[in-house]
Amino acid sequence: MTTGAVIFAHNNSNVNYVKLAIFAANRVKDYLDIPVSLITDSKDWLLKAYPDHPFDQVISVPPATTTQQKKFHDGTLAGKMLDWKNFSRSQVYDLTPYDRTIVLDSDYILNSRVLKPALTNEHDFQIYQNSFDLALDRPAMFDRISSYSIPFYWATVFIFEKNDLMKSFFDLIEYIKANWNYFKVLYSIDAHTYRNDFAFSIAIHIMNGKTNGNFAVELPGTMTFTTDKDILISAKENTMSFLVEKKDYLGEYTAVKTTGLDVHVMNKFSLNRFIDGGYGV
Repeated sequence: MTTGAVIFAHNNSNVNYVKLAIFAANRVKDYLDIPVSLITDSKDWLLKAYPDHPFDQVISVPPATTTQQKKFHDGTLAGKMLDWKNFSRSQVYDLTPYDRTIVLDSDYILNSRVLKPALTNEHDFQIYQNSFDLALDRPAMFDRISSYSIPFYWATVFIFEKNDLMKSFFDLIEYIKANWNYFKVLYSIDAHTYRNDFAFSIAIHIMNGKTNGNFAVELPGTMTFTTDKDILISAKENTMSFLVEKKDYLGEYTAVKTTGLDVHVMNKFSLNRFIDGGYGV
């Protein structure tokens, strides 16, 4: 059985997701010691810009025929409306070259080996439901997909094994995506944009027979995250430093440092600046 990681990267006009994916892939190799493949619509550009990339395979997908926009924040006071190309995640079952795959967002930065045991257990599907916000006093945002709806699951990182059950799961996500307007109303989702987290959460709910079932198994540890209202300052070895949004004080931050924690860094601008050496570290 082959085991590896897959990262998606679809650049827009301001965010170089391929660069983020290279940084994230090197962390996967350091901490999980498995091959990493990239799924992108910019393969030719990648090979030209990064000929020494760390990917085991580069899997090309066509550019999306439809896109959506969302506001990408860069701290509490800055942000831009940009294209958000997030429709290909549901195709990972057919695209992955591995029998067992860990799928990660390009802004999910490993600083530990906590996920390594999950690569060799017997579970078909593992994903995070529990999460921890580094801004401790921020109102809870990711407990449910809407105030009175079903539990929220993070499509940011998950592990699945190729089999008939998981094929049915990803087919179901494709169906939810194709009929998003219906499911958005059915599950009382206020957001205008399609989100993989929502589609995965709905599919898990259905696979569980719309009860509290055991189709999805919790990944080891907890999903630790910072939002795009926070700012990454540095990442050295397994330590990361952030300025996190201060409650009720617009434009003010609290300094936070983590050691040995994998972190979902939603502020892509600050992550790009760090990789470029923009903070002088």
